[in-house]
Amino acid sequence: MNQIIKFTAVLLGSAVVFAGCIEETFPESGYATGGQIAESPFAQDGVLSAMPTILITNYVDIEEHFDFGYPGMLGAMDRLAGEVFPVAGNLPGGNQYYDRWQAYLYPCNLDGLDANGYVAPFFYKNYYQFVYAANEAITLFSQNEDSAQNLGVAKAFRAFFYLDMARLYDPLPAKAAIGSYDVSAVAGLTVPIAREGMTMEELENNPRATREEMFTFIFEDLDAAEKLMADYTPATRNLPSLAVVYGLKARAYLWLGGFDEQYAAIPTGEAAYRKAAEYARKAIVASGAPITSEAQWLDKTTGFNTVISSWMWAMIQSTDTVLNNLLSWTAHMSPDAIWGYGNGAQPGISVFSYNRIAATDFRKKIFVGPDRNYAAISPYTNLTAAEFEGEDAMAPIAPFTSFKFHTNGGEKRNYSLGNVTSIPLMRVEEMYLIEAEATAHYDAAAARPLLQSFMATRAAGYSIPAGNDLVEEIIFQKRIEFWGEGIILHDLKRLNMSMQNGKSGTNAPSMAQISTDGRAPWWNCVIPLSAVQQNKALSGKNNPNATYTYKSVK
Repeated sequence: MNQIIKFTAVLLGSAVVFAGCIEETFPESGYATGGQIAESPFAQDGVLSAMPTILITNYVDIEEHFDFGYPGMLGAMDRLAGEVFPVAGNLPGGNQYYDRWQAYLYPCNLDGLDANGYVAPFFYKNYYQFVYAANEAITLFSQNEDSAQNLGVAKAFRAFFYLDMARLYDPLPAKAAIGSYDVSAVAGLTVPIAREGMTMEELENNPRATREEMFTFIFEDLDAAEKLMADYTPATRNLPSLAVVYGLKARAYLWLGGFDEQYAAIPTGEAAYRKAAEYARKAIVASGAPITSEAQWLDKTTGFNTVISSWMWAMIQSTDTVLNNLLSWTAHMSPDAIWGYGNGAQPGISVFSYNRIAATDFRKKIFVGPDRNYAAISPYTNLTAAEFEGEDAMAPIAPFTSFKFHTNGGEKRNYSLGNVTSIPLMRVEEMYLIEAEATAHYDAAAARPLLQSFMATRAAGYSIPAGNDLVEEIIFQKRIEFWGEGIILHDLKRLNMSMQNGKSGTNAPSMAQISTDGRAPWWNCVIPLSAVQQNKALSGKNNPNATYTYKSVK
């Protein structure tokens, strides 16, 4: 692992990375030269291993405890979507502010998401540091014809990063309840593309790519990866496989299905949805992965902390990659982690979503019921009854708290052991639901049995509710399936779905009780002001600030 960290330093150095400015500063003595890395099979293995390591160890210094790389970004996305919020404050002694993603939770009351806000660099800087690492790997692997498979892996990583950015920064129309919110001046723009080999002059005058340009670039990488990785089997699940490449294509085509604009190079609308369904099926077949079973889902020792066969791709922690007690996914997302924020904040689900889950659906079991029945939740938590009541713990566990994510081995107090968990990046279940939703957009009759078949693995006797919009029902099941995994924001944004946490009876905390008319304006991320200042092509081309465009009920 130390060798991997050294190669990470070679890839990133002390780089300050933005789309418009990449300052490369490598140690003078260095650990290896580019030529040495290109020529050494061992060194190339180190570079390959460095990419997934960077995802879980990157730190961009925004002075917040969710600043621990890609897992912290997934948590931010779910809070932006209103799918995950702290419920601890709904009981005496509870404190919602233990949830540190506050700028994402309270966009109507805080200005952290604005271009000069303190969290604005979090997504942007992280992604471009990830891209920088991928670009360096692509450059190195391109120098050796024996590194074709590694080159494919690096291109898959880069496509993954740009696909996320394209969806986060693409400014889609949204309504404001307060003032105005108009994206027409930047419609169809994503983010600047930083390719391998670009000069500083090019990077400092690098415009936002159009949607067509960005997705053409993404598919170029994915097409290359598909070809180069045809016979590749990753040694560990923290590296993408051919099935993952298919899965990334399914995600990309699903996003493009939401647009009516016609492009020469890429499909949109129904044609894109058909491609999404096609590649989701390819991913299912290529992965050979079974769907997560009830026993695996509910296991309080290994549930959602250990790679299992349904996980196509994952972030895998080791003792060396645990940064400290609080800069950790588990410390924030697991109420079993008494040392962390999770026990204090108690990430939970909306009461409206909870009530809609079928009684026979085993996924409902990992949420504390409204009656706080310890006997009902005890098979799915490592907390004792006394700890559940807040004795020798942060606070009593509130209704609708989730016990989906568990600490390593059920450890409750030793963070150096309990934080060593794995986090899913892509599960095969996502491909089943992409296939069902994409199909529903052009053939509802064919999509219904796809959803019915999937839900037979989740809820005995499930039938699609009469009168429900089929796409909305599929998305609801996706919201439950991937609660807490940072997946659903892109779907809600693409489909112009509303937040409903401001309705009467909500269990959302104060300042997060927000209902929107369609997509929330803050789902269109802004480029940080520091990046705009370093890239003259971004002047006047940022997304508008979206905070304070709604008012929370309380």
